[in-house]
Amino acid sequence: MKKLLLLFVFTAIVSAVSAQDYYARDGRFSKKFRYGVTGGLNVTGVSHVDDSEAKASIFAGVFAEFKLGRIVGIQPEVIYSRQGWHSHVNDTKTWHRLNYINIPVLVKLYLIDGLSLDLGPQFGILLNAKAKMKLPDGDKVKRDIDHVKGGDISFDMGLTYNFRSNVFVNARYNLGLTDNLKHNSGDNFSNRVFQLGIGYAF
Repeated sequence: MKKLLLLFVFTAIVSAVSAQDYYARDGRFSKKFRYGVTGGLNVTGVSHVDDSEAKASIFAGVFAEFKLGRIVGIQPEVIYSRQGWHSHVNDTKTWHRLNYINIPVLVKLYLIDGLSLDLGPQFGILLNAKAKMKLPDGDKVKRDIDHVKGGDISFDMGLTYNFRSNVFVNARYNLGLTDNLKHNSGDNFSNRVFQLGIGYAF
């Protein structure tokens, strides 16, 4: 899977470099390079965890876009992302939080003026993992989670729409590809993240 993702990115770059440069006259894409900030809402969960529920949180970060042709760009990002899930087992509620620094490397395909399809791999670095439990008697217990791996690989797919004011909005889904549990002999424990974001490009 990793080799296929790298091959996809490499093919897109080669084809884009050979394409004729073109930029819209309205100024939104007149720059071959732009950078900016982004942030928004995360709705996160994990695969193959019984009684798990999605968890809402936030993400925020920075990006740079390199326009390679009239329809293709490459956009690396550095994103702080709060992820995790809820569970409710035997009258005990547990909130699991996984804090990541994610580094997506996206190929942006401009379908029409202002709208791009965004695809590419994402590499995640786990900052910390914590759990907060509410016991049946009402007591609350906090603890570190030490059985989650420090690295994560996902495949990102989404859409971005750019307004004339340099503001943009996007929707993205991050499909986890790696088993993130240490010494796991069962089903894969993979991240699932849906994002709604807004940003500004300089």
